[in-house]
Amino acid sequence: MSNLDQIYFKQKESLFNLYKNNLPQSIILSGGEVELLSDIAISFSELIVKNNADQTFEDFLNICSDGNYGSSSFVYMVTKIYLEDKKRFKNKIYRDDMSNVHTFFQTKDDIGQKRVCIIKTIDDLSTEASNSLLKLIEEPNKNSHFIIINHNKAKVLQTIKSRSFFLNFNKLNEETFFKNLNSEISINKDLHSLTNGSLSLSRKFINYDLHEIQDHFKELLNDRNLIKLNTASHYTNFISKTFNKDDDISIFFDYIYLVTSYEAKFMAREGKEREVLNLLKISEIVKTYRNYFKRLNLDYATLIVSLFYKIKNV
Repeated sequence: MSNLDQIYFKQKESLFNLYKNNLPQSIILSGGEVELLSDIAISFSELIVKNNADQTFEDFLNICSDGNYGSSSFVYMVTKIYLEDKKRFKNKIYRDDMSNVHTFFQTKDDIGQKRVCIIKTIDDLSTEASNSLLKLIEEPNKNSHFIIINHNKAKVLQTIKSRSFFLNFNKLNEETFFKNLNSEISINKDLHSLTNGSLSLSRKFINYDLHEIQDHFKELLNDRNLIKLNTASHYTNFISKTFNKDDDISIFFDYIYLVTSYEAKFMAREGKEREVLNLLKISEIVKTYRNYFKRLNLDYATLIVSLFYKIKNV
């Protein structure tokens, strides 16, 4: 069995048992590893729509490990829409974004053909969209199924949760995290602490080599007099070299936010109250600028100049 198969093995086993015995109309996969849960949801959907009584648990694990999912017309994913003109994703999944789900389930095909709608993630649904989803779940069809990905349990309407099979995906333990994160040991340890053991987030950080700026950014946090007129350009140059044109640069803001928060925790353990308060202020500033970038489509280079000015003057 590969390391990848071992990730959430018990939860995959539970899903397969549902498939074999009494598949509910709605299943909620809840946990912090949203990308991993998305992969599992797609794999499980492939299993469901094939509807082959001879499928084994090993077959399901092979689908999960393979990663080469078929583009089945019987699987439909609802996720935040990317706005090409603004080079960012919508802030939410709105009711209009759910409008095609009803049509998807009503399309006529072979008798007994199962269809699956994946919601990624229910946390992103507006109130109106959540109510639309609830209405769909309340009108069951034995061949229509929802797999709902959830990050924060508090963001699931109780009425939806009560009508769904809820499966919790706990935080990965250190052994599983280290086995599945292919990078240098020192980077692995840093990322485990920084991301609170999130494999999905750590992989994104590694993909963009964000660990390369960690030591320098920490120095700036600990001695803000080191922030000079060319500091912002140093970071914008790094971004322009590391990210492709259509990449989501908000991951950069996520990274420096987590570095700042981690430094605040470290200073708290050292009993340095004043520095903790300053770092908490900086973390809020970084979060604000991330939101500016995500929601207002502002130029990242301009934002970073302003961001470092704010940090220097905390």
